[in-house]
Amino acid sequence: MSLTLAQLERLARADIARLRAPEGWLQAGIPRFARLFGRDSCISALQLLADDPTVAAATIRALAARQGSVFDRRREEAPGKIPHEVPVRTEDRIRLEVRKRFRWGFPYYGSIDSTSWWVRLVDRYVAATGDRALLGEVTPNLERAAGWMAGPARIGIDGLVAYQRRNPAALLHQGWRDSGLAEVSITPPVAIVEVQGYHADAGAALARLGVTVPGGATGPSAALVDERFWMADEGIHALAVGGDGQVAHMVTSNPGHLLGTPILSPERANQVADRLFADDLWTPGGIRTHSTRDPWFDGDSYHLGSVWPHDNWIIHEGLRAIGRHDDAARVRDAVLHSLCTLEEIPELYAVDADGTPRCLPISQRVQAWSSGAVISFLATA
Repeated sequence: MSLTLAQLERLARADIARLRAPEGWLQAGIPRFARLFGRDSCISALQLLADDPTVAAATIRALAARQGSVFDRRREEAPGKIPHEVPVRTEDRIRLEVRKRFRWGFPYYGSIDSTSWWVRLVDRYVAATGDRALLGEVTPNLERAAGWMAGPARIGIDGLVAYQRRNPAALLHQGWRDSGLAEVSITPPVAIVEVQGYHADAGAALARLGVTVPGGATGPSAALVDERFWMADEGIHALAVGGDGQVAHMVTSNPGHLLGTPILSPERANQVADRLFADDLWTPGGIRTHSTRDPWFDGDSYHLGSVWPHDNWIIHEGLRAIGRHDDAARVRDAVLHSLCTLEEIPELYAVDADGTPRCLPISQRVQAWSSGAVISFLATA
């Protein structure tokens, strides 16, 4: 027994309705993440942009209103930075502040990529809707975001975009895989690979929006990323470069997020795309986060080998951007088939050796960027 695609779409829309805040943006998920998350909310809004642009408009405004204005070590806030996590319900504010009072405060800003995702969302929203009024409203926020991206986000490692927590009790890793990587030894500051592409793409977006970037650039050059991350023996970029200059020589899905960004040449983009379909990453249920050949691989883990629908959606969009539509369709169909088999749209799932998808106890059963991926996938089917 499994869901039809029509039933899956109805479930996705019901999940989105459950997650929609009164202001129109999407909570990341329930029950654990019923809050405004910078990265998650921007990606969900992008997934739904063609279907309902009001979600994007509400997300842009909600995050702009909470943009960083001061330097605060405990909350890892900085002027121009878009927040990572914002409790909005009274019960969440109380519960989270009690639970984390000796760790960090809220809004919490420990994300290296929420700001670039927000800039990219503004750019895509304006291009899709022509809403110059909203652009005028948030132009000062875009200018402050550009200042942060060109300055504090580039904290070393030869000009790469990197993060290093300022609060020793806060998140160690501040890219989208912010859990699980703590097991992997990477000396901070950490330049995670996909963020290099996000920032380069956001820099191009700022230029299109007419925002001047201090110093003229927000991301590293393609040549620098190639020099520091490329693993010739694997045919793909490494996961990260540490502050000690050591490369985290691991094959992951993360470089797939570079597809369609200015950071990859056409040749490199096709090499990365080819590598994502090798049998240590590719499964009948989609692309794994982590290679099965790596010592850290755990297919039942949160971030070290499970399959995430939103991760696959980002790669799908990148494949389409470089003209590999058949490969994009492979990714789309694999994820949709898995979700129909699971009869739910979870945050992540495992794929067993025989290709069967399996729900995991660590996964939330309702997650905005998973349901948003379904709606976006179906629109391209």
